Amino acid sequence: MTDPAATNVLVLYYSQSGDTERLVRNFVEPVASAGANITWANIEPAQPYPYPWNLSHFFDVFPDCINGDTPEILTPSFEPDQHFDLIILAYQVWFLAPSLPIQAFMKSPYAQVLRDTPIITLIACRNMWHSASEQLQQTLIDLGAHLIGKIVVTHQGSPLATFITTPRLLLTGKKDSALGVLPPGGFAEEDIKSVSQFGKQLADYLPQLSLPQKTPIFTDLHPVQVNKRYILPEWVGITLYRPWARLIRLGGPSGSPVRTLLVWLFALQLVVALPIVLFLCTITRILLYPVLNPVLEGYALKLQEQSFDNSVG
Repeated sequence: MTDPAATNVLVLYYSQSGDTERLVRNFVEPVASAGANITWANIEPAQPYPYPWNLSHFFDVFPDCINGDTPEILTPSFEPDQHFDLIILAYQVWFLAPSLPIQAFMKSPYAQVLRDTPIITLIACRNMWHSASEQLQQTLIDLGAHLIGKIVVTHQGSPLATFITTPRLLLTGKKDSALGVLPPGGFAEEDIKSVSQFGKQLADYLPQLSLPQKTPIFTDLHPVQVNKRYILPEWVGITLYRPWARLIRLGGPSGSPVRTLLVWLFALQLVVALPIVLFLCTITRILLYPVLNPVLEGYALKLQEQSFDNSVG
């Protein structure tokens, strides 16, 4: 069994506002305290994305997220063939997909560091993370990695509240309570701190990393909460996103007049269509409950799975 003090852990993350970094550092702190050797690797795009976003730039990255048109990233602080006993990957969700810097890393030669290595993912997002998780997990499978744990942290507040507080946060950087009525934007401070409970359990788990068969770590702490109300709208959303993303790509590179026009048309229809889609999805769930509910239950259980069958070593 692996001695915790001899355990080499790589932490991969991209954090635009700093919240994702705070989350993953709180998660990793008990592991570092147990004596593990921690290598931090911030996946940085060569051209940084603005924060707060401006509205045009925010929507302009939409087609790239869906099409996988990734930016150039700076050289990470490790070698692609370097060995680690465990890799922790913390990422945001942009337009129902992993953020562009993380997608770029996954396509780079440095992603080979994931091969034959246990992986824990930490997802930080508003509320709809399902498609991004499925996409990233398929990439991990293709790279020969082995998922042994998954944690999801979402923004505080109801779906209606975050429909206002999250765009406000992204476009202004303001986290305070909007209008004095809505909850603060982003992640609740207690949620950021509470991820340390998973880190404590991981610290106890470190000696098992050398075992041939690895069991999931966090199942008793319920690190993934799936709200079935979001599943159907997300399925509809990703289905509608794809043709729009392909169409906008045909408009040329970022900044070109045709692309800019198409991006704004997409943004306009998104604002108009979103409440309609949510309403129709709610009606569909009610009318087709006997048929649809078992499908949603099965998908929710799949999303909660803490590992996939992919041998290590």
